[in-house]
Amino acid sequence: MSNATRHADQRSLDRMLLALCVAALGITIAYPALRLLAESISSWQPEAITAKSGLAAIRNTVLISFLSVAGAGILGTAVAFFVTRYAFPGRNLMAALAYLPFTLPPLVGTVSFYYLIGRDGFVPRFLEEAFGVEDAFLQGPSAILLIHVYSFYVFFYAMVSVALESLDVAQIEAARTLGAGRMRVFVQVTLPQLMPALRGAALLTFMSSGASFSAPLIFGNDYPMLSVRIYEEQTQHNDAAAMTLTVVLAAVSLLGVLIFRARRRAGGTASKGTRVRIRSRRGRALAGILSGLALALLLLPHATIVLLSFVQHREWYAEVFPTSYTFENYLTILRDPTAFRPVQNSVWMSALAAVATLAIAMPAAYLIARKRRGGRWLNVLVMIPWALPGTVIAVNLIVAFNDRWLPLVGTVWLLPLAYFVRNVPLLTRMAASSIEPFDATLIEAGRTLGASRGYCFRHIVVPLVAPALGAGAALVFATSLGEFVASILLWIPANVPISVQINSAWRGSGIGTAFAYSVFLMLLVAMTYLVSRRFASRVL
Repeated sequence: MSNATRHADQRSLDRMLLALCVAALGITIAYPALRLLAESISSWQPEAITAKSGLAAIRNTVLISFLSVAGAGILGTAVAFFVTRYAFPGRNLMAALAYLPFTLPPLVGTVSFYYLIGRDGFVPRFLEEAFGVEDAFLQGPSAILLIHVYSFYVFFYAMVSVALESLDVAQIEAARTLGAGRMRVFVQVTLPQLMPALRGAALLTFMSSGASFSAPLIFGNDYPMLSVRIYEEQTQHNDAAAMTLTVVLAAVSLLGVLIFRARRRAGGTASKGTRVRIRSRRGRALAGILSGLALALLLLPHATIVLLSFVQHREWYAEVFPTSYTFENYLTILRDPTAFRPVQNSVWMSALAAVATLAIAMPAAYLIARKRRGGRWLNVLVMIPWALPGTVIAVNLIVAFNDRWLPLVGTVWLLPLAYFVRNVPLLTRMAASSIEPFDATLIEAGRTLGASRGYCFRHIVVPLVAPALGAGAALVFATSLGEFVASILLWIPANVPISVQINSAWRGSGIGTAFAYSVFLMLLVAMTYLVSRRFASRVL
């Protein structure tokens, strides 16, 4: 085959993939966003913003987002330095379990914190019983901020740990040799190399905090935030107010993009240093105690959910800790043939979303990573959902697909579509990171030896990029399983997901079954994350 023919085939393949991605992403991302913007402008309701509750929701959302960045940044960065820079008893276990908040779905995590620090929580009951301290429970901004710090510090821990592992230790040693103090070395040498990771983690935290729904819904009774206000307006059929507040929330999220976007690349040369071994016996003992305490705090929300799933809640009144336990909460689910339908719904919708996301993310990542024609604009299009909270995405889809030619509102397909839209940026970036360093000469060598394009794809490309794609698809599946922000707005009785079932049972008379469902959800998410880590460990 001549070079001209090969180039023509390549251009034809690129055009076909670009057309597929533009069509799919244009219908599911660009059209809903533009449609919502147009309709919100035509039916703009300034009263939704200027009203006391609207102004308070905007102020609270921005304030909590910045405070979450500060709190999660301090905690996550400190844990990253502690784990990455020092060798101490229990370090490996702490390094692995530091990711535990990722395995706790947002609604389940918020409910667990309610029974730890809320009005009916263990801590307030204990303080009142033991020390006579009344009304020691947390609510409003303090509770929301605590949950956000616990949930989002992992962004800083993960990104700063990677940056520290690749830090140019030679520059630090040179600065210390020239007489610079520890603080000056940190500010002028270490911090500049960590800034890209810090900015990236801050951006993720800011957007995740602004999009947070479960914590403000349960703890923010007198502390309105935009995500909950949008839900309230939408459920009351105030569509104009909901769209107006949705545009404002999107603007707040984009504010984070402008403030925390990375301005330059890290300057490290990946010269990994040696962890400092704590030499004194007292120091090692203190580090081990601190590590154990941190692990206990990390496991506390998970342990709370498991414990409460065995509690006889109708007999738990004034005691600090439950005294009556039962298997009835699980038996109630196991006896009812329809009880597992929410689990089945979440599994098939999450699986469908993962497959659909993989089908679009793979060609999109190829065009972006290989810098093909249209790849730059495709990258902008695919990353739009990354800057939009789940509430905004849900309202986008409601507005866009409530037409005769696309009547998806009220069907079972709108919710997995929301899962797809929310996760396509994640899988696209993971796939692009594995395709970008791919050596294209391997394919050329295979074609020169007479192999077909399909044979080269199956036996060369797939084995090299499959680990990253598998890990990404598993993450999409796990994220969709516990999704609650869009689910609460888009579910219908025919496809009620497990997160909505947990919320309904917890707010109704089935508190025990709500915790049993939560344990099932935690196990599903944890197993999926284990699969994703197994794939990720095989990335070449």
